[in-house]
Amino acid sequence: MKIIPTSMAAMAIVLAAGSAFAADALAPEAAPMPPAEESFNWTGPYFGGFGSFAVGDMNLNSRQIFADGNPPPINGAFEISASGFLGGVQAGYDWQFDNRWVIGAVADIAASSYGASVTASVDGTEIFNGEVDVKYLGTVRARLGHAWDRTLVYGHGGLAFGKTEQTLTVGGTTVFNEEQTRAGWTIGAGLEHAITDRISFGTEYAYVDLGSKQILDNGEGLTIKDDVAFHTLKAFVNFRF
Repeated sequence: MKIIPTSMAAMAIVLAAGSAFAADALAPEAAPMPPAEESFNWTGPYFGGFGSFAVGDMNLNSRQIFADGNPPPINGAFEISASGFLGGVQAGYDWQFDNRWVIGAVADIAASSYGASVTASVDGTEIFNGEVDVKYLGTVRARLGHAWDRTLVYGHGGLAFGKTEQTLTVGGTTVFNEEQTRAGWTIGAGLEHAITDRISFGTEYAYVDLGSKQILDNGEGLTIKDDVAFHTLKAFVNFRF
């Protein structure tokens, strides 16, 4: 009499286990979780091109010292509005840290049409013309910024160098024409955005000061110095590796 209940209990356990197994076999598998999207990393080298607009003032300062000291020295100054365009190439390297800070180094070189001229005329006849032009401009700078994934905001600064050409014409005759290599400094800020893992676009402001330099000494007491400083606004594209 005890065998029947025991057999029925064993059969019930087997049937229950089989039902559970069948249910598990028929249940659809859960879809795998998609991998987390990796954030952009700015570390690496890049190479690119840019164009920029420049605007500022050229300052020409003259001093005439007379041999006998009479009359006293005469000082004069001209402030000439200048503008022009620059275009060139750049290359650099960035390092990104875990806290999203980015440091980098960049060098660039550009041809320039930036310059200014001043003319004095009497009754429509030119008696004096002075021109100062920046022939090319290069910089070597450090960058420091913070990244929000694919967008980088940064400040920059460092060495600026270039070549200027000065021309003075009096009565239609060129009395002075000389090119000078000069060095100064630059500082500014920029914004760069990576539209793909390999291409980024940006815009950048810079103040450039190539310093003051004597451009003329006629040996008879007349000297002229020019002071070259200007603002630039740049648009650029970089290709990253």
